Parts: sequence; structure tokens; C-alpha cells
Amino acid sequence: MRKRFSEGSPIASTVVTGDDFDELEHTFQAFLAPDTVKLHTPAPTGFFDISQLSGLRVTGIDPNGLSVYELTLDSDVVLQGEETLDAYTVVVTLNGQSQVKIDGEIVPARHVVTGPGTRFQTRYDHPDILLLRLGRQLVTDTMHERLGEAPTSTLRFDPVIAPDMDQWLTLLHTFSETAASGMFDRSPLAAAHFEKLLLHGLLDSQPHSLSGDLAAERHRPRSTAVRRAMTYCEEHAAEPVSIGELAMAARVSVRALQQAFRTDLGLTPMEYLRRVRLDHVHQDLLAIAQGRAEGTVTDAALRWGFTHLGRFSGFYRDTYGKLPSETARFTA
Repeated sequence: MRKRFSEGSPIASTVVTGDDFDELEHTFQAFLAPDTVKLHTPAPTGFFDISQLSGLRVTGIDPNGLSVYELTLDSDVVLQGEETLDAYTVVVTLNGQSQVKIDGEIVPARHVVTGPGTRFQTRYDHPDILLLRLGRQLVTDTMHERLGEAPTSTLRFDPVIAPDMDQWLTLLHTFSETAASGMFDRSPLAAAHFEKLLLHGLLDSQPHSLSGDLAAERHRPRSTAVRRAMTYCEEHAAEPVSIGELAMAARVSVRALQQAFRTDLGLTPMEYLRRVRLDHVHQDLLAIAQGRAEGTVTDAALRWGFTHLGRFSGFYRDTYGKLPSETARFTA
């Protein structure tokens, strides 16, 4: 059998393999709306293999995650069913012939996208297929981060992969090869960044029902967004805060917020947050020096989110012209 990515992979895990097509049908039932799945094999001979290359190893769909699978079929099959309400699937046909119907309409394409509740019928002739599974909650949370507020409707992709998606498809291939090599197991941070690149690239490149909202977001007033983010920084300075959380509080995308801060303040959002935290530390150290409070420089730094004390001292000195220990020793 032809296995472009999983063959010889140190991390690829077999979901199902063999020649029992009833078992293959049961596997699809675990991934799709089970009562809708029917698998027909005109000539019930041959072999099949589904291997997972990335993502949480669970049966079915991880609603908060992203997973990649490689499917090879040494046979002709007709599969019909309905996508689960918790997932999106990008189906990339690498080799072999395919005929696809989505929601009763013939789709003239080799590469398609299904979404929550999508009805489909596919006829494959000895295919090699790459499957990208996206949890619905992951897509919703990402759109929330991009728009600054929760989407008011379920995102629906156009079913046909757009003609100008070649670069994104190359990115998916590279992601699959890298995952199969085991690199992502050695570097989870690299995996997380690559997954975001893949997801955001899909949202920006493949037309969908909320594409207009993403375009409109770029033209929202920036000063309002900056004020919202500044308020959030003041109110949550002692808590872990990510750039994504600031963007959601400001109701704009991360990129828009970064651009707005550069335009209005000449800073990045996280640099502004750091200044807010440094000011709180400075006030605490002055209170300690004046006998109005007890504690140490370390206590104050940790209280306001500085866990790397060496870097904190450098930031403090650059801002106030002295070491934090010098401020703590000051007496009015």
C-alpha cells in the first residue's frame, strides 16, 4: 500500500488497518454522525489503512484541537454520511480518482471542506487522502480571538478548496511531513505555532461565511481598541495575560491591536502591559521603603507577574534609572 507520510514514521499511530470493510465502516461511524454512515464496496476486496500523524490520540474528534490523518484505500469505495456537529474536515485527495457530492450537489473538485452537519457522498477509486480535522470549538475560539467577540453564527466554509490555495496545501503537506518525522513530539511549542499558522491560513485563504467579518474587522477604529486593552491591562495586571486575551478584550484581532498600539503609543500591547506592571512594582517598593508595607523586591516582582528576576531588574533599571533594590532602600 502507498503511504506517503506515515510509512516508517516513528510517531504515526494506526487507527484501523486490514481488509475487513465492516470494521472500516465502524471506524468512520466513530468520526462522523454514526447513524448516517454507510460504506459500500462494489468489489469488497483490497486493503485499507488510516494512520494518525498529529493531534490528541482519541477516538473521534477533539473539539478543541487539530489532527491530521492519512487514509489509503487499495479498493473502490462509496462513503456517505454526515459530518459531526463538532468538527470540520479538509479532504485532500493526493492520488486516485474521486467524485464528491456535498449537501446533494456534485462538487467538481478533488479537495473539499466539510463542516458541522454537512451531508456528503464520496466515491473513491484507490485513493490516497490527507485529512485535516478541526474541532468546532477551536475554530470558534480562533474567530473570537480574531474578531474580538464571539461569532454570532456557525462558520461555514465554501465546500470547494479555492484555486489559489496551492500554497496553503503545500503548507499542509509540510506540516504532515514534519509531524510524521516526530519533530513536534520533541518540540510542542513548534507544533503549536505551526498549527496556528495552518488554521489562520485556512481562515484567511479559504472563503467562508464569516470572511466578510474578518475583512470588516481591519477597518474598526483603533483608538477605541487601545483604550479597551489599556483598561484590561490595568484591571488584570496581576494575572497571567496573553496577547490573545488583550485582543478579545479590545474586540479586534491580535494583528489589528498590535498595529493600533504602534500607531497610538509606539509600543506593543505586551510592552504596555509590562509598563503597567512595572509601575505597580515601583509603587509597592516605595511603600516598602517608606514603611507603609512589608515585603521584598522578589515579593513585589512575583506579585505583578515578573517571574524572571534578572530580566525584571533590567526592565526596572531601564525605566526608572536605578535597580529595584535601590528603590526599596529609599526613605522619604
